[in-house]
Amino acid sequence: MSTLNSGEFQERLFADKCRRMHTHLLGTRSLLRDIGEYNRTKWPVHYPLARVAHNGLKRSSSVRSSEATMVDTPQALRRAQTTDEIPDSEARLLDGSDLSVLKLDLRLSYHAESDVMGSLEESSIARLLDERLAQCEGHIDKLLARIADKSSKILVTGDLNAGKSTLVNALVRRDILPRDQQPCTMLFCEVVDASLNAGVEEIHAVPSIAAYDRNDASSFVRVRSEDLEDVVMENDEHFQQLKIYTNERPSEHGSLLHNGVVDVALIDSPGLNRDSLKTTQLFARQEEIDVVVFVVNAENHFTLSGQDFLLNAGNEKAHIFIVVNRFDAIRRRDRCERMVLDQIRDLSPLTYAERSDLVHFVSAHEQLAGGSAAFARMEHCLRSFTLEQRFKSKLAPAQRYTSNVLHDVCFLAAENVGAATRRIQEINSVLRDNMPRYEALLEQRTDASQWAEHVLDSGCAEVRRHTAAHLATTQLHLQDAADKVAYGGLLALWTYAENVLLAIVRHVEHEVAECDRFACFTIQHARAELAELEAQRCSLGELSDSLHVGSESDDVTSVTASQIASIGTISNALDTAQLELSDFIDLDLSRNWGTLTSLSASLGLFASKSVAANAFSLLRLSSSVGTTMARRMVATAAVLIGAGS
Repeated sequence: MSTLNSGEFQERLFADKCRRMHTHLLGTRSLLRDIGEYNRTKWPVHYPLARVAHNGLKRSSSVRSSEATMVDTPQALRRAQTTDEIPDSEARLLDGSDLSVLKLDLRLSYHAESDVMGSLEESSIARLLDERLAQCEGHIDKLLARIADKSSKILVTGDLNAGKSTLVNALVRRDILPRDQQPCTMLFCEVVDASLNAGVEEIHAVPSIAAYDRNDASSFVRVRSEDLEDVVMENDEHFQQLKIYTNERPSEHGSLLHNGVVDVALIDSPGLNRDSLKTTQLFARQEEIDVVVFVVNAENHFTLSGQDFLLNAGNEKAHIFIVVNRFDAIRRRDRCERMVLDQIRDLSPLTYAERSDLVHFVSAHEQLAGGSAAFARMEHCLRSFTLEQRFKSKLAPAQRYTSNVLHDVCFLAAENVGAATRRIQEINSVLRDNMPRYEALLEQRTDASQWAEHVLDSGCAEVRRHTAAHLATTQLHLQDAADKVAYGGLLALWTYAENVLLAIVRHVEHEVAECDRFACFTIQHARAELAELEAQRCSLGELSDSLHVGSESDDVTSVTASQIASIGTISNALDTAQLELSDFIDLDLSRNWGTLTSLSASLGLFASKSVAANAFSLLRLSSSVGTTMARRMVATAAVLIGAGS
């Protein structure tokens, strides 16, 4: 195996670290999605309140720089203060040292006292946190795209009139971008090497960055060089970006845009404080950038908008390349340099730690006019930072952002463990205090259930007993109902038999109705007792999901026979049961021989008695031979009785 040279070894090492970083980013994104799902569907994540940040722009750094490693080593995680450990007078806003990426900044202004955190409900804060988690997922997607991209993008940004366009022109050694003493850049201008456009120098005005394709003429508008200044300064067509393909004039160290290692793009941006829309676009655009070159006007130092931008970019970029432009116009340069470095120390500690390579005081005008040693050194450091230190410029921001996210997740996890522990303790305390009452309620519920079953069982038994006794008495007095039927002679024998059957049935139906009324009374009494038990249950404060006895609109005193399952009306059955001639004769002598013997023995008695007495004898006989046999015997016996009379 041939020995790898230094360049090949560095490329392989860089590719391996890219794969590892890609895996870590995917895991972090998955973790954020799980937290968001838990926050939305299971339980709102507890968002802590901590001390008001009195240290101005100072913030803690979660990473340390290291020359020998790919990325910075994260600071050891520490347990953050909980709300119980912070005095009420100080529990106002979240301290920047506790959360960075997942911080919800609800201040209405730059004054820490003007917060709205206390006025929001927990559910509202949970929704804000869910939105923040979604933003972090989107940022991780951009980091994944940046790692997969083989090129490097350098964003040149800063406040208005800081000399950003002049700096870009000085870096490519061509007067490409328009420059003026007044702010002139109204849209993003990306300067790339013409080799990416088949060696043709062109300017493409892009309406939509996402849809841009240099091979598709419909996705851009070509702009002439003489019209570039008007487009950049006015942007009447509302283009999102200008893509400028140019041939760079290389320095003594070689070309920056087309260097043989990676393709580099220089992106000139509008000023930070031009308007809120441009500033918001710039904040979003820096998330797609590998290297940020922040241009500071030596006469103004860092403005508030510049400070906010650096703090926001510091969530992922530990190292910011800072160029203090127009330094030639400063009379007391040592004082200016000291003041700017003091601000940088608070804004980006790791940048300050490597200030000799990352902070430069230059004049772009001097470079364009004839060259400058300070500018040449700045250009060399930028080239080294972008090309030779890709571990730091391309991969370190992704590692830093991931470390900050995990630090915030650990902080939130510790706070939620504490909040859950306190909640569990409160619940256990309430359970201990109310356990005797709960056990008493269970005992009362058991007693009430047993009493309800007793009421139902006793009511059913009472209805069963009364009905059986009453129907037995009714059976014994069927003869009395038959006595009321008048006998019309032999010619009316058929009608007589039907009238006797009808009288008996109506008598039985009347007695059954009496049993129904007794059952209604018993049920009414049982319902009254159950309603009393229901009232007792409600007074105990139990849940209303138990057995519902009756609503407030139910009238427990209005129970009627219609509310009970009907047993049928006996008289209605007469329409389907009629007397036939065969009902008077039964030829099955083998089955009824004993009965016929008894019948013939009784015929003599029937002949000597009155008609009414004979009929009653037949009724008594019917009780011993069964309903079907008796019905068939009645008519035959009646004929014999009539003949004997």
